[in-house]
Amino acid sequence: MNPRSLMRPDIVRLDDVAPPPSALEAVRLDANENPYGPSPGVFAALTGIRPEYYPDPGYTRLRRALAGYLSVSAEQIICSAGADEMLEIILRLFLAPGDEVITLPPTFVMYRHVTLYNHGRVVEVPRGESFTVDVAAVGRAVTDRTKVIFLCNPNNPTGNLAGRDAVERLLATQKMVVVDEAYAEFAGTSVVDLAAASPNLIILRTMSKWAALAGLRLGYAVVHPSVAEQMMKAKAPFNVGVASEAAGMAALEDREYLMRNVTLIVEERERLRARLEALGRGHVYPSHTNFLYWETDDAGALQERLARSGVLVRAFAYPRPALRITAGTPQQSAALMAALEEAYAALAG
Repeated sequence: MNPRSLMRPDIVRLDDVAPPPSALEAVRLDANENPYGPSPGVFAALTGIRPEYYPDPGYTRLRRALAGYLSVSAEQIICSAGADEMLEIILRLFLAPGDEVITLPPTFVMYRHVTLYNHGRVVEVPRGESFTVDVAAVGRAVTDRTKVIFLCNPNNPTGNLAGRDAVERLLATQKMVVVDEAYAEFAGTSVVDLAAASPNLIILRTMSKWAALAGLRLGYAVVHPSVAEQMMKAKAPFNVGVASEAAGMAALEDREYLMRNVTLIVEERERLRARLEALGRGHVYPSHTNFLYWETDDAGALQERLARSGVLVRAFAYPRPALRITAGTPQQSAALMAALEEAYAALAG
């Protein structure tokens, strides 16, 4: 008996979305992780958890803390095991087989995969010059089967930011608009304040980047209370574990510490951008995130050469060859530049 014969053919045909494992000893600039680590309070909080008990299915304390952080009501908050699970919750609630989801490539690959997991149809509306959002083209792509529009803002992997006016124009389509603000703390801007009066707006946030909790998987969404009530039905009862909840609470209590690290990362991002531009080997786009997007014809070869030197970055082929490089510590940037020098010497030889 071949189990594959019983599997969904559309899933079997998909490319593997999981990146290769990153060695802890490598210079990890491929996953937009925060090299400064979490608040010291997180480690203290984790020693006090009671893992023998199920977590609060409504994560009441965490929702209240997040609501205070964002100046919204706790009734607007839904939590998840990372932002990826939140994508599953959203599409589980809104998609019937054959319904359409609009994405704006190049963008976060999971929008496409989670749509296909949920029997939806992906409609791609490519971004314009400098990766701007073509709102008019999105409007033309909307049909009676359109349920959700995904806007990554700032965008991953390109790092650019769409303005509030673009979000408001997308909301005017009367479709569900998911604004993914995974990097909002680095951008210093948000449309969270629109959620209370916009029933078709879902704002996706994460504690992975700015709070350095990527390994504990804690995400959340800010929505209109009427939508939150239904989203609670679409999630698993105990989807956020006690360790993640305790870590999230501790992080929110130590925001000043974490935001100092955000400032350090932004400063290093700008220093690294200048150093990469000085190489004269391509174009490094302005960024509102904790990473840089560097268009360079040598992207694929450089990724391979850098990995041999223990420096990990992400390569992209669409729409043009490019590298996405996490902004880390000054020491990590120095290791990257040294490895780039070796890579160019090897490619030239």
